[in-house]
Amino acid sequence: MSYQTYSDFTAQSANIQTLMAMFSDLDAANDSAVRVIPIVVFMAFSIEAYINSVGARVIPYCAELERLPWKKKIGILHLAAGRKCEWGKGDLQFANSVFDLRDKLAHGKPERVVGPLFPTYDEAHSHRMHNRLEPVWWSKLNKAWAVKSKEQFRGLMIYIATLHGLHESDHLAISTGGLIHDDER
Repeated sequence: MSYQTYSDFTAQSANIQTLMAMFSDLDAANDSAVRVIPIVVFMAFSIEAYINSVGARVIPYCAELERLPWKKKIGILHLAAGRKCEWGKGDLQFANSVFDLRDKLAHGKPERVVGPLFPTYDEAHSHRMHNRLEPVWWSKLNKAWAVKSKEQFRGLMIYIATLHGLHESDHLAISTGGLIHDDER
């Protein structure tokens, strides 16, 4: 007779734990886009991992969907629940904004940002030396955005869970495990 331990590990659990640690660390840090970028990236990781987790539990052919973009997977989860995606509203609008930021960070190309006009070279030069020109989307990456996004992230996770009757805290589920006896293998 023998026994074997097992764990049903979830990527979303690891990602969300990492994301929450980043939020905690943000409180003590300077307000900087550089500190918010990892939050954006791990938020996108966490959202997609949770979409995959729910899909694996409620869609029998989910393994065939693995390489689809996150947006198509959300559409399939809605279809399986008999619901329609409303991309321009609430939780799905937030998901779009997170992935838009993530895509700009991951796939961004150089973009020219121009400052105001000045009547003299000295004024223009002084402005350039004392001000950093950044794209509009970059200016969103600050503590205020991160704090607001934390609650919006929670709302999105609850929204995805309730599509298929899962508990609102389902996204927080940590790995489960136990022991398997010879007869159960």
